[in-house]
Amino acid sequence: MKRLFSPDQIQHMRRRHRGYRLLLLTISLVLLLQPVAETFPLLNSLAAICLALVMMLFLTRYSPLQARKRSFFGLGIVTIAYELVWLFSLTSHSSLVLHLAIPRLLLWTLFIGTFLLRQVKVLMVEPYVTLGVVMGASAGYLLIGYLGAFLLHTLLIWHPASFDQALLPLGSASLQDPMRTFPAMVLASFGSLTTTGNAITLPRHLLGSTGGMVIALIGQLYVAVLIALILGRFHRREVP
Repeated sequence: MKRLFSPDQIQHMRRRHRGYRLLLLTISLVLLLQPVAETFPLLNSLAAICLALVMMLFLTRYSPLQARKRSFFGLGIVTIAYELVWLFSLTSHSSLVLHLAIPRLLLWTLFIGTFLLRQVKVLMVEPYVTLGVVMGASAGYLLIGYLGAFLLHTLLIWHPASFDQALLPLGSASLQDPMRTFPAMVLASFGSLTTTGNAITLPRHLLGSTGGMVIALIGQLYVAVLIALILGRFHRREVP
């Protein structure tokens, strides 16, 4: 009987499925540590860097998609390097934060967005729906909420009037230390993602509300794609 997969393919599949579980564990820990990150702002960037390394080393490395894999690794390295520059600017050149915020958002959006697209493509070709595959799909949903925090955080830096500053950790004073406000943006992002709503964006300012709406729409589209993938596995096209 002919084997469906070679030993190398089976080994890569097992490692990739372990990567799914590790990714879900990592993003879950990142979210659970947000109350601690409010006191130790440095933890926000360190957690984002660790998450990026998990996506690169434990999933993309064993991905069956070979096209543009090196480009994705290069994008990840650039994103991590820019995050370190962001940290340096916070500690020594705080006046540059406003100018560095948008490129930071673009890099993280491109990096996580590219990863999610690749992730969906890999889920489409997974031969078996295992617990690891389900955990990988769940991790993707959490990544959307985490990416939404970068969006809201950038909007807060550029247009703080769109947010209720009384709900920030230190009120309006926390705007002088942008990283302390990131955990609050994570909470607001997941409120938008789960469509339960968040109280921190002010309805009378369209910028903040639009950011929340974008997060909710992307989250619903992701769920719809996953449902389509699952149903597609049970659909058999009749050949005339």
